[in-house]
Amino acid sequence: MTDGAVPVHLAGVATGQSRRSYLFGTVMTVILLLLAGIVVYLAVAAVAKGCRNLPYVQSYGLLAINALAIPVLALTTRWLHGMSLRDLIAPGRPVDWGMAGRSALVYAVPMLVQVGIGLWMGELQPSGTSLTVFLLLAPVSVVMFGLQASAEELLFRGYLAQGAQLLFRHAVPAALLTGLLFTLAHEGSDARAVWAVRAEIMMMALFLSWMTVRFGRLEAAMGVHIINNVLFSFFVGGSDFPFPDLLTRTDPDPPDFEGWADLAEFALHQGLSIGFYWLVGMKTGFVERGRLSLGRAPRQA
Repeated sequence: MTDGAVPVHLAGVATGQSRRSYLFGTVMTVILLLLAGIVVYLAVAAVAKGCRNLPYVQSYGLLAINALAIPVLALTTRWLHGMSLRDLIAPGRPVDWGMAGRSALVYAVPMLVQVGIGLWMGELQPSGTSLTVFLLLAPVSVVMFGLQASAEELLFRGYLAQGAQLLFRHAVPAALLTGLLFTLAHEGSDARAVWAVRAEIMMMALFLSWMTVRFGRLEAAMGVHIINNVLFSFFVGGSDFPFPDLLTRTDPDPPDFEGWADLAEFALHQGLSIGFYWLVGMKTGFVERGRLSLGRAPRQA
């Protein structure tokens, strides 16, 4: 465990860890996740087979498998590195869950604006989920997406980022490596928009790495990741694993990039979302300090 406040991506360097230990820890984490995931998958398959009329069992089961990274990483960091799970979030400091909430609040604004634009342009439409089912299962979705997104942040922007920092000794190549791994981990969809999905995931990964390095802690990235997944499931939906939603795409499988206009639109959406977060959440200090000010927010040491 770290003795003082350290930026989360530098915790491995500060505690004198070796690159070999993180490589071994990564392999061990993957193996344990695979074994635990098989157990959960078999349990979910048995439940789904016995309760054919129970919706969303497989979807929530997938989130449960991803969430297993939390106890696995807790075991890995304690046994292999002598660190606690907190050292993957805010080394040497109390965890600030309010920061995660403020970060989610700021990022939700441009996402909801895009939902409104999608409705206005006819790209989104009311889903077939009954309001009663949605209201009953929405809290389950929030909890499960919260665990799933937090687990992914602990793994990619926490543990793997610390190992990559030891490897490259610089945050930029470390972010590129963890972003690539994050994108590869989300492969497997049968959607037509393969490269559009990859580009969106990679941009999100780089954005999350940037804010983690900027704040020196993981809570802000966790908040953005959670609210992104929750609002996406509520208002956009996915064709691979359905969740209770209010809106869904008119075309459940939109086409891939088809020219420079699509690339420009993608860049504009990304720029506006990230720019809004930087201006409202970072520059004012709201995400970091919980209040607005005109001065520049102090950076974590």
